Amino acid sequence: MIDLDKLELPELRTLRAQVEAEIRRRGSKTQRAVKKLHQLAEEQGLSLSELFAIANGTSSVPTTSTRSSGVIKYRNPVDPNQGWTGHGRKPGWVVNYLANGGALNNLLAA
Repeated sequence: MIDLDKLELPELRTLRAQVEAEIRRRGSKTQRAVKKLHQLAEEQGLSLSELFAIANGTSSVPTTSTRSSGVIKYRNPVDPNQGWTGHGRKPGWVVNYLANGGALNNLLAA
């Protein structure tokens, strides 16, 4: 370890310049590594945080859901192509039908 008390002011300034140059060099090296990691993760369709989560074992690669969208329980009487499973938010056509005095049972799919 360097004993700073024994150095003269010009020597301290020289040492400070050397330390600052080394910090910049190491910082730019780190930034290049981070940029490269971002690029590699992006090439694989992942974010850097997902990549690290996988590496740490705290997450797995996201997979597509295998759940089906559900069976249509209700049909729009005006447009039979529109259906609703009865789960989640009511579609606009169901809300309008009910607002105009219709009963949900009348929309049951055959």
